[in-house]
Amino acid sequence: MKLLLLLLFWCLWYFNFSSRTILSPLLPVFENDLGISHTLAGSLSFYLSAGYTLSLLSAGWVTARVGSKKSIAVSATVYLISLFLLRYSNSYSSIAAVSFFMGMGTGLYLPNAVPLLTSVFRPESWGRAFAVHETAPTFTFLSIPLLMALFLRFFDWRDFILIFAGGCMIATCAFMIFAPASPPQPGKGKGFTRLFRRKKFWIFTLVWTAASAAVMAVFIILPLLLVNELGMSVQTANSVMGISRIGALVATFLVGFLVDRYGHMIMLFWSLLLTGISTVGIALSEYFPLLLTILILQSAFSMIFFPIGLVAISRMTEPHERSHFTGGVGACSVIFGGGVAPLALGAAGDLWSFQNGILILGILVTASCLLFIPLRKLEK
Repeated sequence: MKLLLLLLFWCLWYFNFSSRTILSPLLPVFENDLGISHTLAGSLSFYLSAGYTLSLLSAGWVTARVGSKKSIAVSATVYLISLFLLRYSNSYSSIAAVSFFMGMGTGLYLPNAVPLLTSVFRPESWGRAFAVHETAPTFTFLSIPLLMALFLRFFDWRDFILIFAGGCMIATCAFMIFAPASPPQPGKGKGFTRLFRRKKFWIFTLVWTAASAAVMAVFIILPLLLVNELGMSVQTANSVMGISRIGALVATFLVGFLVDRYGHMIMLFWSLLLTGISTVGIALSEYFPLLLTILILQSAFSMIFFPIGLVAISRMTEPHERSHFTGGVGACSVIFGGGVAPLALGAAGDLWSFQNGILILGILVTASCLLFIPLRKLEK
């Protein structure tokens, strides 16, 4: 039964996280069809992140009134509606509005999934459970560009959105049937003020934000880099994006066994350090074989941060504050790492170059490893 529940959580997390990967392969298409700049294309992620952040901040309030299971169902329903609206969007303003609405729906999932998963699995199994769970977003990075590249050869992208929405609906119905009930917990939505006074929360949020920027900003801007600066076709660029995520899928699964053995803090440090170094490598790569190799390494190093980070959150918080901590960290990191950073890289592409923007991002991510010094002291 636990494996079935883990599979259901995996499916919902896959469709939920795809909200942050499904727009990226379409950015060159939007630029061509709508006649918008790189900056405006990158801003779509900002609208998505803004909605996601508001949803994360309201997660505790919603959960206190309807429970975790129904909160996840609400999240999936709003996301489904936004997918259908996206299919009929034909202007920049309408796509931006749908992106915001999409973020509003998907933000409720993770703060409710973490408490549910930790209640189903024993603490000694959290590393492996979260590792399996976190292969879902990794698989979206791999599968969405490849599926999009295949569909765009024969069909319109709107047909892909419709089929994808159908799969999301099936997963949501299965989750509602088999997932355990979780009654509302009055008073659960009142702990943010106490949380925001903790130094550990803000330091961990900055570290998480750096990792999020390395993942999301690079992924979102990569198609524009490959198409506009390296001269690839949209289909080829999406294929490269999908192939570059293969290493991340394997690494995310294996890291659960390593974190249970070596500890979450040392694993977080090495993940972030190698992520920053490999992000710099993306900007400095001049030949395609080297670029593809570094993209594979960067995706592997960056994606293993998040299952380890969820284990760290679970171990440094009490069950009653776990949802708040997860939502607060996610809210801050998404708006900056998934919103501001892609917007900045898009502006860099207009004013300078995408590669120079990625170089600065890589340097900042590498420098953020210094935050582990005060974080370790607070943990002790």
